Amino acid sequence: MAEIKKVATRDSYGNALKALGAEFDNLVVLDADLAGATKTGTFMKAFPERHFDCGIAEANMIRMAAGLSTAGLVPFPPSLATLA
Repeated sequence: MAEIKKVATRDSYGNALKALGAEFDNLVVLDADLAGATKTGTFMKAFPERHFDCGIAEANMIRMAAGLSTAGLVPFPPSLATLA
């Protein structure tokens, strides 16, 4: 039987964003000073021009994501509650 490797949800999230970013040029990631905690730093290292740190302002991050989506981009604005 194959051994199952347990991976934290946030690690999987960061890796998935990096893989999706390689496939889709319109994918952007926003952060509220949480790139280390949400593991989106993986995406940031690969695509720094498509990563936006909004500071400690989650509500503004969501507003920015809404605006970016109207411009044809696909934003991912994670916060700790979404990765629990």
